[in-house]
Amino acid sequence: MNTKYIVLQNDLDFFVAALSQTKVSVWFRHDPDPVGHLMDYGGIVDGYTPESIKIAGSRYMRNRFEFRAELTRQP
Repeated sequence: MNTKYIVLQNDLDFFVAALSQTKVSVWFRHDPDPVGHLMDYGGIVDGYTPESIKIAGSRYMRNRFEFRAELTRQP
């Protein structure tokens, strides 16, 4: 079973994720790596700036990581 997710990229994405209390995971992606490596199971977005994202009390640099929100399944 494959998990479907959306990659959060801009301030509006992070705002919606924070407002909806969506769990966001943190991934390291190197350009040739199509999948990436899970760095942190993450949590709720606590805040964001142009340089970083604060998730569950930890800060991650936007330009070094990819942020993924799992899409919920509809019955």
